[in-house]
Amino acid sequence: MILTGIDLGSRFVKIICFDLVKKKFVKKEIIDTVEFYKNYAKVKNNKLSVDFNKLNIPSTNICSTGYGRNNINLKRAKVINEIKAHYLGVLFQFKNFKNFTILDVGGQDTKVIKVKDGYIDDFIMNDKCAASTGRFLENMANVLGVTLNYLYNQIKSPVNLNSTCAIFGESEVIGKIAEGKKISSICAGINLSLAKRIAPLLNKLYSETLILTGGVSENRGIIHFLNKLIPFKKILKPQEPQFNGAIGCINSLIIEK
Repeated sequence: MILTGIDLGSRFVKIICFDLVKKKFVKKEIIDTVEFYKNYAKVKNNKLSVDFNKLNIPSTNICSTGYGRNNINLKRAKVINEIKAHYLGVLFQFKNFKNFTILDVGGQDTKVIKVKDGYIDDFIMNDKCAASTGRFLENMANVLGVTLNYLYNQIKSPVNLNSTCAIFGESEVIGKIAEGKKISSICAGINLSLAKRIAPLLNKLYSETLILTGGVSENRGIIHFLNKLIPFKKILKPQEPQFNGAIGCINSLIIEK
């Protein structure tokens, strides 16, 4: 039996299939969200119909979550909210962990979830400002003309950035370039500024172990600065951080079996 998890993100759709008999993942795919809706899906009567044949995945035993799920229900699929999906995804990937805090910086929101004794204790979602999301990092990389991978790895001599707004932040970064600041130092400053915006959320729902999910889990700079701002004993990321929400969907189906 094949179980399929779909995370309808604001920037990317993550699809993962799990063979329940062989106990292993048999398909993983990340598709640009615009491309996904153009080529594989259409909405009718507020229901999302997906061409599963074209995606080469089974059309049964499906669970979905994600940013898109807030507005559209996937036909013939179980639907769970993002908080539950990321919680169940971490439980699947860290089977012996009972107490931890999850940080997921998505394209258009940031989620912090505290798990105590194996259950969700509390959570915070910040979707009011782009300055605390992955889109902010994408925009800054574009302004600076660097890759996300380059930005993610800069930690030395961070330039101080004061703006708390994504729009004004771009202007501030352009001003730093005009002042002749090093691009690497500006990138480090961007990572530090995002870490500072996330830190208050993590302090509210603190655990000794922090687990990072999503694409920003690859950001060495943010991990470095969070380690300096908050006394975590461990900062970890699962084997499949970008697929964590989709894996949580699979875990939800397994629990039902």
